[in-house]
Amino acid sequence: MAGISDEAIRAYWKEHREQLRQCETQRSTLTNLLIVITAALSALIVQQHFSPYVIPLCIFIMLAGLYGAVAVSKYYERATYHLTQARALTRDLVELGALGSAERLVQARADHYHAFPRLHRIRLHGLWVVLHLAIMIYGLTLLCLCLANA
Repeated sequence: MAGISDEAIRAYWKEHREQLRQCETQRSTLTNLLIVITAALSALIVQQHFSPYVIPLCIFIMLAGLYGAVAVSKYYERATYHLTQARALTRDLVELGALGSAERLVQARADHYHAFPRLHRIRLHGLWVVLHLAIMIYGLTLLCLCLANA
């Protein structure tokens, strides 16, 4: 790391961590918005007794769920990029001696995995995608009910 100060690396590391948090915030906001929209449209569909007139709303819920699944996958991709960059910069800071030893970081990760032997294997991204796919399937179910009432 010729000529690069640990302060410059820390600033770059901080930027990647902030971008990572922004991806998570955007994912959370999108998910909350889609859940609220789905709930509101569901109330309208039920109020209309699953009539054929609300079929476009059912299709919209399906498309919103599909869009959400794709969008949270993209947020995951961006978050992974920023996390990977931050981890690389963390290694650089360890090599410069600005963070202490790498062994402590490795030990902390191992302790965490030992404390949560099953949960650490579940990818949070997968849970978010499944939630959005469930919204899509819910919209499909509403569509089937509306078609059955037609």
